[in-house]
Amino acid sequence: MTLGRCRLSVVDARDLAEGALRGIGYRNHEARIIADHVIDAAMCGYEYSGLAKILNVFESEHFRLPRRSMKVLRETEVSLAFDGGNNVGMLALFHAAQATIKKTAAHGIALVSVTDAWMSGRGAYYVEMIAKHGLVAIHTASSSPLVAPPGGIRPVLGTNPIAIAVPSSRGPIVLDMGTSAYMMTEVMPNGLESYFPKASRLAPRASRPGIQRRHDAAPCCRSAATKVSGLRS
Repeated sequence: MTLGRCRLSVVDARDLAEGALRGIGYRNHEARIIADHVIDAAMCGYEYSGLAKILNVFESEHFRLPRRSMKVLRETEVSLAFDGGNNVGMLALFHAAQATIKKTAAHGIALVSVTDAWMSGRGAYYVEMIAKHGLVAIHTASSSPLVAPPGGIRPVLGTNPIAIAVPSSRGPIVLDMGTSAYMMTEVMPNGLESYFPKASRLAPRASRPGIQRRHDAAPCCRSAATKVSGLRS
């Protein structure tokens, strides 16, 4: 059976997203934050990071574990280290970005890190949020070994996402990229075999360039440490 496309207004999409998130246990304000993130992704053209990402949250092994309130581990005038409390990154990084804006407003520069958070979503969302306050923002995130190097057949590299935003008279200018050929969340809805073209797969022979063909690929990568930095422009 071929499934048709479902088109929703922003209002309907928000109602659907927030309702689904409340249904899996998130409080009203948490649901609003996560819903805003995935709707923004969808409106930017990243459907795999849109409403479908809520399914990734629910299916994550980290979602099954207890979560705690975020707390400050270390703080200086220009830096802040958070324990993310095993919260989904779309929540933890939202609060980290807000803290970055506040601390940079007071001191002109800030370095904010988050540990024990997972699935932070689009880095562009956070740096754009910071750049709208007239700040230069750089966001980096760690990941599990998922990417095979050129000519290799074993995953030894992370996707190494990085996002940068600078303010301008016409709004933030944003660069958001990773170093892998594919986004993991882009692959997940269809499965590895149906998504990767044959030219990008690796057979047992290591002489063929491309991406490793794996049946046991991790469903998502955990953000073990995420940093959001802000600089006054």
